[in-house]
Amino acid sequence: MKTLYILHILFDEDYFKVKESRNFTGKVVLVTGSDSGIGAGIVKLFSILGASVVVTGRKAPSVHKVAQEIQELSPYKLKPLEVVADVTKTEDLKRLLSATVDRFGRLDVLVNNAGIYKFNSIEDQNITEEWDQIFAVDLRAIVELNHLAVPLLEKTNGAIIDMSSIEAMKPISKFLAYNCAKAALDMMTRVLAIELGPKGIRVNSLNPGYTDVPNALLPKELVDLLKKSAPLGRVAFPLDVAKGVVFLASTDAQFITGANLVVDGGLIWTMPPL
Repeated sequence: MKTLYILHILFDEDYFKVKESRNFTGKVVLVTGSDSGIGAGIVKLFSILGASVVVTGRKAPSVHKVAQEIQELSPYKLKPLEVVADVTKTEDLKRLLSATVDRFGRLDVLVNNAGIYKFNSIEDQNITEEWDQIFAVDLRAIVELNHLAVPLLEKTNGAIIDMSSIEAMKPISKFLAYNCAKAALDMMTRVLAIELGPKGIRVNSLNPGYTDVPNALLPKELVDLLKKSAPLGRVAFPLDVAKGVVFLASTDAQFITGANLVVDGGLIWTMPPL
């Protein structure tokens, strides 16, 4: 009876800990492609929740702009680390991680958000060139960065979140390479969850639907069609996606690994043929 009572008390304490599940004070979060769009939304939310963040992208002005915004949002006015890097270059990935450790001494959360989204078809004359370009950014770069980050994340029982898409689950014409790259990314996430679980590292993917960001690829008429067909009557905003990422990184998800979290307002079920 005494043993059962002790377990019950510990169990209740765990319930109370949930109140602090979104407190990332003292945690270090690296988000690739965080100088615009969804990535910028993710680092902003992590900063508001107390984390030290790394802002990275290929253009220094946009990286600096987001970093300035984030410092103002931080409750502790923490200065983000700014790193200009190309995720397809091995030397840049190594520099990105070494700069993170030099500044913060650790890495707790890696969000693989950088990616490209292009129209292409099997009938395109340069389909293999387009295929290689998309797979280089949307899959190979993520494999390499995950590989390089494992020793750091093992020290912190960290988390990896791979940014996928509902197009990994629902094929769409004219997005051949992108659909295939994201489907492969989801499978990689599951394999890594098995491999890295014993090291204390959780690996999940987040699958957003269409997200309303500046300079979007789809024309306005098509976006309006998606809004009308979505069960919740709108498409996603970066904050919707960021909330999903924060959940997967939080202690609320400490028993979730190898999962796909779909954040699309139900669009996957009602999206018309495009």
